[in-house]
Amino acid sequence: MSEESERIATITVAARRCGLAAATVRRYVRCGLVKEPLTGTDLATLRRIRRLTALGVNLAGVEIALHMHRQIEELQAEVAHLRALIDLVVE
Repeated sequence: MSEESERIATITVAARRCGLAAATVRRYVRCGLVKEPLTGTDLATLRRIRRLTALGVNLAGVEIALHMHRQIEELQAEVAHLRALIDLVVE
């Protein structure tokens, strides 16, 4: 786990850092878009949600976009791992 994802913030602090109302962050927690305690990774997710909703994406669309983003990150990590394995075999 990275240092950024280990940092913990309260809902009020997270809301302030992300330019959101605390009630909005609580709603996103209730919807399952982020989980408490909030980490640095969750703050990045809150900022991403803010950008998407500012573009007019509803929460169902936000949920789909976040899921796709997580899948892309997992696939990129898998590709990096496979490339490392290939490099070991080639050497």
